[in-house]
Amino acid sequence: MYILLIYLLHTLNLKGCKNITDISMLGDIHTLNLSYTNITDVSMLGHIHTLNLSYTNITDVSMLGHIHTLDLSFTNINDVSMLYNVHTLILIGCTNITDVSIHFPKEKINIHTLNLEGCFNITDVSMLGNVHTLVLENCFKITDESIRLLLAKHNIHSLDLSETYITDVSILFPKEKINVHTLVLSGCKNITDVSMLGDVHTLDLSFTKITDVSMLGNVHTLVLSGCNNITDVSMLGDVHTLDLSFTEITDVSMLGDVHTLDLSFTEITDVSMLGKVHTLYLHSCSNITDVSILFPKEKINVHTLDLSGCKNITDVSILFQRKK
Repeated sequence: MYILLIYLLHTLNLKGCKNITDISMLGDIHTLNLSYTNITDVSMLGHIHTLNLSYTNITDVSMLGHIHTLDLSFTNINDVSMLYNVHTLILIGCTNITDVSIHFPKEKINIHTLNLEGCFNITDVSMLGNVHTLVLENCFKITDESIRLLLAKHNIHSLDLSETYITDVSILFPKEKINVHTLVLSGCKNITDVSMLGDVHTLDLSFTKITDVSMLGNVHTLVLSGCNNITDVSMLGDVHTLDLSFTEITDVSMLGDVHTLDLSFTEITDVSMLGKVHTLYLHSCSNITDVSILFPKEKINVHTLDLSGCKNITDVSILFQRKK
């Protein structure tokens, strides 16, 4: 009966089961969570599809190279050289990993998604140019040169450099067209020039110190939340999705053609020109006092409107009237 039960199981969650010692019969399960357990030998789990070993004492993962999705977050692992065929590899907080370019031989990297968030002893990622999605958030020792070499390969689709100490994006990227689809630079306080990023599809510059966004008018999805040094957004009228929450923007008259616009927690007072915006977030915009004045009747084509926390609004009747 025990063998039959294991054979039929697709997904098994043993998170926190610290008294589990024998997992020899679990090798055929599709999805297995062993996080927060005391398991040390996982050599028999090489055929599992999705395996979570986060917060364990695992040190040898050499037999796990064919797993599809593998989470080793917050372990003491220091050698991942045999994991180059893993599709999704999560190594959040693995501070014993010091140099990814050594652990993954250049000609063998088949990893699709690699999450190295908080691996702050990594210095060189230049050999990871074939990775599709790469997360380097809080990797403080990553250098400008390493990123420049990485991006020169033009294969990275999504790159997260949040909260790193990289300096000037215009130096990091070559002058030819940038092939990165999604770039996250949130909290990169040393970034000053984003003029070379106009061809990026999805760009997150939240909580940076940038001042000039005049070259970003072709970006599809642009996050500028918390960018308090930006005052002029008149050139962003063609952006599809624009997040200006927690900024000091006051003039949004040129943003009437934006599809999705977030102005939450701003001091904005006049949104009369935004009647054609499809989705408009005005959460906690305390300076907005009367929607019936701000949206002339004949211009209201807003599909979704968030006015939560706008305590000074008194009349929303105009929102329910139809054109004759």
